[in-house]
Amino acid sequence: MRKMIYRYTKLPYILAIIFGLIVPFIPKMEPFPVPLALIYLFCGGIFGFFWPKESWRWGLWIAGPVLFFLALSIIFTGQLEIFFKKDLPVLLLAIGSACLGGFILAWYNQKIR
Repeated sequence: MRKMIYRYTKLPYILAIIFGLIVPFIPKMEPFPVPLALIYLFCGGIFGFFWPKESWRWGLWIAGPVLFFLALSIIFTGQLEIFFKKDLPVLLLAIGSACLGGFILAWYNQKIR
């Protein structure tokens, strides 16, 4: 049996950050954020399936750019009450669905091996 050598690579993390920058521009989220949650679930699931070691943490890597830009927005505009009313529920839905997708498909990948 051949011994597999796994090298540490940063490519999956770079791809997750790129996905995190692209995903918020895909759906029109104004009235209903469910398409956004499904897209984050799918993206987290892809990363969780191909790189199951990180599992649910892929959701944080994918949602990281959104968190960064929201933090900058809050710091420079100071509109914290608008953030809590409008952006926080969508942000929690995105992070939760991406983490769930990564966890479920990482678990599935471990089961089939």
